[in-house]
Amino acid sequence: MTVAQRKVVSDGSQMNVRTNRLGLLSIHATAPVIDGEVSESALNFTVRIDQVVTGNPLLDPELHALIREITRGILTYSGQRNGDAFDGQATAGSLIVPLTLNTSGTGPLEVSGSSQFSDVHVPLPGLGHIKHLVVDIDGRLHVE
Repeated sequence: MTVAQRKVVSDGSQMNVRTNRLGLLSIHATAPVIDGEVSESALNFTVRIDQVVTGNPLLDPELHALIREITRGILTYSGQRNGDAFDGQATAGSLIVPLTLNTSGTGPLEVSGSSQFSDVHVPLPGLGHIKHLVVDIDGRLHVE
């Protein structure tokens, strides 16, 4: 039996990232999803993190420079079905983060998840060393 795969289309697909409060600010960013596939057993997609937008004209250039320094501007997610969620990892350059994404809907497919980090150095103005970082992820994947 063949498991039907549906392609993720870039038109309107995006991921949103929010952090907890980091000093005086929290980061809210959006980046486009450019492709991917989803089936009953697997979820894979690619995000152009080099096109991330925070809406902050002072933060965006610094964030873009940091992304170019540590990645090629691409983040990929690859996960396998585990109950109601997909367990996998997000990879950008040499950074690999375990990430479970919950999904709902059929088209567009809503995805959400969260990841936590301790003792992180973020080389962005005003941030530096962060003792505890929570990153919430949600997005909408339009599928064929």
